[in-house]
Amino acid sequence: MIFAIVLGFASMACSVILDLGGSAEVWTGEVPARLGWIATGLEVQAGDLVSITYDSGAWSPWPGGEYDALGFGGDPRCRCNVLKGVSHAALIGRIGENEPFLVGTDFRRRIAEQGELYLGINDVDLQDNAGALRVSVEVHR
Repeated sequence: MIFAIVLGFASMACSVILDLGGSAEVWTGEVPARLGWIATGLEVQAGDLVSITYDSGAWSPWPGGEYDALGFGGDPRCRCNVLKGVSHAALIGRIGENEPFLVGTDFRRRIAEQGELYLGINDVDLQDNAGALRVSVEVHR
């Protein structure tokens, strides 16, 4: 049984990774809106069942907003979106260097890709963003 605590002071992110006997890995941490992709430290293998849950918090793609993991809405084709076709400022994920996918408030899917799991905000203009979401991830093999 492995327990690891990772503190990222520069990013103000905190995470906990637990390996519970090889059947599941768990990560809980903050995903800040200003930092782009946040590495969870979880290596996903093809066929793993990944569950990602928005726990709390709010963020914004501009000053004064306050949105959860579903984001702002807006024009899903906006050039400001990392992932076109989904809500601006939604919580999104990526496995390794593969294409991003919508996470939203509750994501559960078998993954076909292999690589590290990253989480972030659906926004390319990060400099004016604010806030963070608290997120939990479980990877089942």
